[in-house]
Amino acid sequence: MSKKHNLTHLDTLHPMVSFGVVSGLTKQVRVTRLESRLNPAVPFPHKHNFYHIVIITKGKGWHEIDFKRHAVKAGSIFFMKPAQVHSWAMTKDTTGIVIEFEGLSMFAGDEAYHILSSALNPVQDYFFVKGVQKDEIISHCKNMLNEYVSEKKDFEIFLRLSLASLLLLFSRIQINKPAKRNRISKFREEFGELIEKNFRIHHDVGFYAKTLGITTKALTAKVNRVLGKSVRSLVQERCILESKRLLAYSDLSVSEISLELGFEDPNYFTRFFKLKTKVNPGKFRQKVRTLC
Repeated sequence: MSKKHNLTHLDTLHPMVSFGVVSGLTKQVRVTRLESRLNPAVPFPHKHNFYHIVIITKGKGWHEIDFKRHAVKAGSIFFMKPAQVHSWAMTKDTTGIVIEFEGLSMFAGDEAYHILSSALNPVQDYFFVKGVQKDEIISHCKNMLNEYVSEKKDFEIFLRLSLASLLLLFSRIQINKPAKRNRISKFREEFGELIEKNFRIHHDVGFYAKTLGITTKALTAKVNRVLGKSVRSLVQERCILESKRLLAYSDLSVSEISLELGFEDPNYFTRFFKLKTKVNPGKFRQKVRTLC
């Protein structure tokens, strides 16, 4: 695993400064017009080391996040988490607002940190709003943009508080049972982090159950009830997503990728990948790079 590989620029996690000059006064929350970002400074496709929110107010096109392509239209909201790969193609008349932040450390030590941390997880890569919800969110984001541009007294505090409100609005839109929100979100977050840290090495359900201090049967039942999927499926989905990223955006061979993801036998990895995606790794790489 310690072998160094010659990765392409597409394997780089780009920081906010890669996309333009960030004011020295505010590096925690950045708010810009989408119009100035339609042709990004970093070649597409790419991935960030920060959260990236795009609210569309007008326009057409598509935005692809982790190999899922979504239509662009007024009311579209795209919510990218760190390390997700994305690219887009939008018409020249497309307008909107881009909000970026590196994490929730700006709220550390505050009760809001735990609430916002729970609110982040349910937010999907893409969702659509209309009517009153659309007007409320766009108005909110325009106020954030005005504060960012004008740099009035205490604007950084205003932006942090506005970001918190926006995240809670997103969470409310996507969760219909507020009473269960914190409990479900907490488990989703904790189990998601556990998979994220270990999926490259541990693929068996027993490891995750032992780590959490419960039986395999109890973990299986809880994950199925709360997340609607099996532990095995969640781990495999994460392996497939990472393998797609590496096949598309790195120079690693299929054998090297199989080792990176804990598959000692490259042939087994190839069969596993084909079973889950209906195409072998080499064909997938060829297809994606042709599209890029």
